[in-house]
Amino acid sequence: MNKPVGLSIAGIDTGNGAGSETDVKTFESRGVHGVLAPTAITAQNTMGIFGIIPVDPLFLSKEIEIIFQDFEVKITKIGMVYNSHQFKVIEDKVSSNIVVDPVIHAKDGTQLINDLDDYKRIILKKATVLTPNAIEASFLSRMNISSLEDALHACKKIRDEFGIEYVIVKGGHISSDYSFDVLCNGKEVVKAGYPRLNVKDTHGTGSVFSTVIAAEIAKGKSVENAFFEARRVLQDAILHGLNIGKGIGPIDPLVSLEKKSFKFSVIEEMIKFGDFIEGLQRFWTLIPEVQSNFAHSIPPQYVDGINDIATYRGRISKSWNNKVKVGFPAVFGNPTHTARMLLSIINFKENANSLINLRFDENILKIFKDIGYETIEINREKEPQHGEGKTMQWIIQYIKENYGRVPQIIFDRGMKGKEAMIRFWTSDIEEMMDSLKLVCNNI
Repeated sequence: MNKPVGLSIAGIDTGNGAGSETDVKTFESRGVHGVLAPTAITAQNTMGIFGIIPVDPLFLSKEIEIIFQDFEVKITKIGMVYNSHQFKVIEDKVSSNIVVDPVIHAKDGTQLINDLDDYKRIILKKATVLTPNAIEASFLSRMNISSLEDALHACKKIRDEFGIEYVIVKGGHISSDYSFDVLCNGKEVVKAGYPRLNVKDTHGTGSVFSTVIAAEIAKGKSVENAFFEARRVLQDAILHGLNIGKGIGPIDPLVSLEKKSFKFSVIEEMIKFGDFIEGLQRFWTLIPEVQSNFAHSIPPQYVDGINDIATYRGRISKSWNNKVKVGFPAVFGNPTHTARMLLSIINFKENANSLINLRFDENILKIFKDIGYETIEINREKEPQHGEGKTMQWIIQYIKENYGRVPQIIFDRGMKGKEAMIRFWTSDIEEMMDSLKLVCNNI
């Protein structure tokens, strides 16, 4: 495999939240081989930076020279560059295709770039793409940025003043419930909107965002398309921050890749489960008149919505001779009752990843109780009038408010136009299969 190569010129973050080591991790997650030329070594963790040793400019020059001797570098991403001597090395050694993340200050306030006038004169003039946040853009444009209009003005001003082809001003530091990043390219202004996430772990947002842009450009995408992809990846990475360390923890740039891997495993398990129930004797006795479906999710802590939950495209049905037929294939994002109920259970912080609906029968219910499952009955007559698709959410919310937790067996005796039903959820697909086998053996 011939991967494109991306070079990171930045400091080393010993806590692996930002810096060159995170850039390399992000490059690799996007299908780009990451190489690095460290500009400094920091003593750093989630609580701050406690020391910086800059790399000698002559050695930095050698690092870059050796990289370019051996690799065909498609893109260079520049993060923390410490002083004018290092700026001069980059000016001499790196010529084109440069994404600059202007890391002026760390999250704890530590100044990471000295000789700021030289930085603007040398490094910014080299940039093909510049990705300041609102605070950095305020410094570079010498104007206060507190709104989208301010960000647009600053974006154009920075681009014109420094002659940078693409400037992206990130709106995460602008106080609002819904933020925008803006891209100026001299022809148009492109905006990417996103809801603000109220989370603690945000270390590395600038590094990851700019590195994803660099990676996508290295693979041949336009800057505009790279911008939208970076925004999507960053939103997931922030949403699933790593929750490690005692301070501001790192985001997870690998989460998109991890979720794809989890989804592949879910599809494999759905095939296994479908084959299992098609061969399970007497499973046909558990199928209700409206038929069954099975919902299975990626690990609950990674579930963001219905698109992270798989069900069968068709239902689980029985034929005239009591053969069970599973409606393969398994697909994500199919808003069945089972998928919506599983999502509601997960949203209420239960460790659930599998759910199936079954025919209501007192004998079936008794077997589940004998196995050891706690049950709860829902009176559907109490269900308020609400929009289509809200029933499953209402059931779980009603249980939580009145019971405090969600038992694994939820049943109702139906109502006019609604068939009585048992719904069974587990935290593990193997538990689901073992329990259904026990029910079928004892019915």
